[in-house]
Amino acid sequence: MIQAGSHLKKALLALGDATAFQLALALTLFIRYGALDAWHWSLHALPFGILTILWIMGFYVAGLYDLTLIREPLKLFRTYLEAMIANLGLAIGLFYLIPAFGIAPRTNLFLHFAFALLLGYGWRVVYTRGLFARFSPGRVLYLGSAEDAAAVQALLQRSSLGFELAVAIPTEGTPHQKLPIIWEKDVTALDTIVRHHAITAVVVGSQADAKEDVKNALYRTLFTNVAILDRAELEEVTTGRIPLTHVSETWFLHHLREAEKAWYDGIKRLVDLLLALPFGVLTLALYPIVALGIKLSSPGPVLYSQVRVGKGGLPFRIWKFRTMHTDAEKAGAQFTKDAKTDPRLFAVGRFLRQTRIDELPQIWNVLHGDLSFIGPRPERPEFVEPLIERMPYYALRHLARPGLTGWAQVMFLTPTASLDDNLKKLQYDLYYIKHRSPLLDLAILLKTIGIVLRRQGT
Repeated sequence: MIQAGSHLKKALLALGDATAFQLALALTLFIRYGALDAWHWSLHALPFGILTILWIMGFYVAGLYDLTLIREPLKLFRTYLEAMIANLGLAIGLFYLIPAFGIAPRTNLFLHFAFALLLGYGWRVVYTRGLFARFSPGRVLYLGSAEDAAAVQALLQRSSLGFELAVAIPTEGTPHQKLPIIWEKDVTALDTIVRHHAITAVVVGSQADAKEDVKNALYRTLFTNVAILDRAELEEVTTGRIPLTHVSETWFLHHLREAEKAWYDGIKRLVDLLLALPFGVLTLALYPIVALGIKLSSPGPVLYSQVRVGKGGLPFRIWKFRTMHTDAEKAGAQFTKDAKTDPRLFAVGRFLRQTRIDELPQIWNVLHGDLSFIGPRPERPEFVEPLIERMPYYALRHLARPGLTGWAQVMFLTPTASLDDNLKKLQYDLYYIKHRSPLLDLAILLKTIGIVLRRQGT
């Protein structure tokens, strides 16, 4: 429930964008032909309908459906303008590189772009100042450690869920009087407090529900309309990761239901094979150009291989275009701290790494079944063993087939410079394993496109 409101707001925003683009087309045709007749509309409806879908996907790639942008008007304007310029290039490519629609609009396309630019931004202003403001924030009650109340408030403030921490009932510790919330004491009166303060969701802190009086109080709230979620679930929905400090082995037994994912994994394997064929052709076409660039920049082989840990913890060998000097690991295996500054990368290799072209030979691994296009990024055995020693949960990321890109790669853009950074990425990998679905994979794919275009990450 706590996430449904956010999804509804994003869906409403996307629907408004689509409506603005279609209104822009109607205005274009009316101005160009003096009337909005059925013949001209039917001629333009399909190609511009496809363009609308592509433009909305472009908005997602640019990050325009991140509702936290609403708090930063200047950044929103800049991001919107950049996204629309990119969308114009996409439109030109659609009509002139793929001439399958029987029209090659020039004046119409630029008129449509101008109207879409104005109407689309106008819609976002209306949405931000009018409709979005009308969504009253949900009121949350926190039941748990007083020390954790500030962290819960910070999570809600940074998220786009539209919830605010209104009340806290500490089960241990001393209330923070500087925290701008109401502190209640009597947990046995929880159902009354919920009704009195118009609470819409109760967040239960770690281990708080182990106490008998807390369990009884929570049971009585079942007869109200309030949603109940635990501390781990709150962090999960607000950050897109599984907070390892708030979960246990029992939590994983309840939430990682791999048998229910078998149907999806089968379909995903078929999609991987279908996508691998055109990408394999692209890799073969680029190979001579990439090979020449590597040879001119650094002596040594064009391809480079490493052993990685795959599904079920089984090792396999991946292939990449070489991006580092041949003596890059003379001091032993180490993380790439930053593709922009790592001295082991040669010039062409740095470009290949930032654009992810170096990963293209792994299409063979996709065909072979070692990799999927999307999944937890496979790690080297030299790093996996110490990670499992420090965090036994790390082995759980091997439940899913590893991928060329994944949720951790699009959500945690900080360069992986240490084992601690890998443990942070583990929280995103576990989120993906729990929630993997066609929609999440599509989101990862679109986010990856945006990251590659901006040359972010490593």
